This record gives sequence, C-alpha cells and structure tokens, in this order.
Amino acid sequence: MGKFDHLFQEKNVYTSDLYCKGIYPAAKTDTDTFVKKEGESEKYSVVLPLNHGSIYRVRFETNPAALRVAACLSDPRALKDGEGMASPALSDCPFIEGEVAFDADCEFMYVPQVLGEYLVIYTGTEKPDFIIEEYPVSLGYDVEDDWWDCGKQGSNMGGEDSWGDWQWTYDEFINNIYEPMRAKYPDYITRQWIGKDETGEIDMWAYFYEPADYEQVLFLTGGIHGEEVDGYSGLGRFLQLLAEEDGSHAGMHYLRTKVKLVVVPVCNVWGATHNSRVTSKGVNLNGDFKNHDAVETINVIWLFEQYKDQIACSMDFHTAIPKAAAMYYQFSIEAANSLVARKVSNHVFEDLKKKGWVEGIPQMWLIPGKLKKDSKYLQGYFYNKYGVPTIVCEHNQSRWYEHHSAESIETATKYYGNHIIQTALAKLKLVK
Repeated sequence: MGKFDHLFQEKNVYTSDLYCKGIYPAAKTDTDTFVKKEGESEKYSVVLPLNHGSIYRVRFETNPAALRVAACLSDPRALKDGEGMASPALSDCPFIEGEVAFDADCEFMYVPQVLGEYLVIYTGTEKPDFIIEEYPVSLGYDVEDDWWDCGKQGSNMGGEDSWGDWQWTYDEFINNIYEPMRAKYPDYITRQWIGKDETGEIDMWAYFYEPADYEQVLFLTGGIHGEEVDGYSGLGRFLQLLAEEDGSHAGMHYLRTKVKLVVVPVCNVWGATHNSRVTSKGVNLNGDFKNHDAVETINVIWLFEQYKDQIACSMDFHTAIPKAAAMYYQFSIEAANSLVARKVSNHVFEDLKKKGWVEGIPQMWLIPGKLKKDSKYLQGYFYNKYGVPTIVCEHNQSRWYEHHSAESIETATKYYGNHIIQTALAKLKLVK
C-alpha cells in the first residue's frame, strides 16, 4: 500500500480548453443529436475525453440555466460546420442508476463503461464555473504488494470434498460453519442473538471476532439477498481462514490480532432457508433501510447502532448476476475508504486477467452510486446517517465458472478477504 498511490489520487481535469462554442444538442428526442455550428458563440458545451477505469465528478458553483449531458463514442469537436452526430439519450447513457445524479448540490457523477467515450456537457447560453474531478482506478497496475491468496477451496455443492452445501437452511449453515468456529476459538469468537425474523420462527445471530487488544472495528454483513449463497459462504470461509491464520501473512495477522469484526453472517435468514431474494413478507432488504418495513432490517440497524461510534467501515457482501460486469463495487466517493476500494478493485482486475477470464479492458461497474447513495440501501443509510464509510462487494459467480463450484468459493473468499484486509490496513477512521 503506497508504491503506486500516486496513480489513484484524484485530480482536477477541467481546463478552459474543454469549452467549445457552437457544439450543442439540437433537439431533445429519443436520441440527442449534437451539432456543430460555427458562430454560435452563445451556446457553450464542454467536451471531455474520458479514461476508462476512472470515475468523474462534475461540480457546478451555481445551478446552470440549462444542463444536458450525454456520452458519445467520437469527438464532436471533429465535426464540420453544420454536421451532426447522434448520441445516446440521457436515459440510455450508462450514468449511475441510469440517470445523471444531479442534485441540489449542483453536481453529478459519471462512470465510463467502454473505451473511447467523450462526455459532452451542454450548459446553455451561460458559461458557469465548475470543477471536473477524476478519480482514477488505473487499470493495468498491480498495486497490492501484500495481496492475500486463499489457495484452492472446496465447492459449495455438498459431498465429501465440498466446503459446504448451498442447499443448507440458514440454521444448518450457522451450525455447520459458524458454530464450530466459535467452539474452537471461544476466547476469540462469541455470538449474540439480535432478534427473530419476520415469521418469528428463525433466530438471527451476530458473531464477534474480538482480539484481546484491538485497534478498530469493522462491520460485516452477508445474505441481504438470501439466494446469493456463494456470497455469504465466501465471507464464512474467509472468517474460518482468519481464525486459523498462522502469522505467515502480515495483513491477515493484523486483522486477527488488532481488528474486531462485528458480523451478521446472513441478514435475510428466511430467504437463505428458502433460496429467496426477498423475506417471508416479500421485502427486498437491499432497499429497506429507509422505510424499515422488515424486522430483519430493524435487527441489523439495532446491532449497528451499538457500535456506530467505533466502526471504521461497513462492508456488505453479495453475488452479482451472471451477465453483470467483470467488477462490481459500490462505495461513497468522498468517504475515507474510496482510495483503498479503488486500489483493491484494480488488483481484482489484475487477478482476473492472470486467470485468463478477461482480455484487455472489460466492461466495469465500479460504482460509487449517486454521490451520496440513497438511504434506502444499507451502504447509503450507514454513510448518510452515521458518516461511516461503506462498500458493497459483488462476487460475480457464474460469469466464468460453475455455480457453487470450488472456483466460486475461492473467488469470493479471496476477493472479499482482500477488501477486508486492505480496509483494515488502511486504518480507516470514522468520518464525522
């Protein structure tokens, strides 16, 4: 952590040269048509060549009188007088959550999805002052000298050579994975009942991995979606390896001896039992942290609030759908964990390349969400309300390997583990 830090430092990329007179959207239709008309000096646009693998934040001093934004795959400045070019309509551009996150703070964010994009910002007849910041990910640099490798793992298919069984109920998962750990390391691992699920039949448990002399606290959650079994299984396998670490890896040893982990292994316990994305009440917990419609959400928030003044970072682990991009991480760009999240994500990309799973630069969903992620999500709620840095990690099962296979467990364990280790090594402090 440090050798390539300069590659990941955000920078102001706005210059007056980016302003172009006479390039503007001719009409608002299903597609934006940008035209170039020399002499249209009152019509101002900014044309910014984008680096794939970076996140862009545009901040206006005042709300512009007009604002149109689109991405295009060729430079509109190369148009001849009177020529036009079609660009995707705003709703079709790959902005965060399908739209420009433009808010009362007069700013929005954009993440390029493919190579060769240009961002075109039309501000109307005014030329307002604004800042364009680039947050690099710097794909192509292997930045983590102390990357942790978990080695080969058993599958999650059940049977003699398996690590676990994806068909376990929540109680079976807890009793086969977490309880044996607690029994083996009673001075390190304890647990606490945090409530019943919506049915009133399933107990929800939190586990505490607590060294005698810890320096910081991390809050870890899995199974927001009960069907994402390999995701919360990867977290469980990492914690097994952490409990058994032998001091051979400095990052793992620091985590084992100096970091307290507060863990909710599975949030949607009914969903894990019934292989369901939602709770017994039909609530998607991933969007329930604003309304608190499910008792499971209330239980998780109650636990978080017991430690809210100590938690350095909250980390939530999922699995992505097979067609999702090669990398999928969500975090708040201005939070303390932004830099380390970008660097570890870069190393994940490098590992994917070494495995031959991606070639060149893949489509990438490195997503900070809207500048302040909506509070209906776990990460938005914890960051917006408490100021706690957060990250959501999506293990991309089934993109390159069989569902519940040994490769699936290995990948989840390794990528989750390195995000946890590097977050701890960064010694993040609560952002007030």
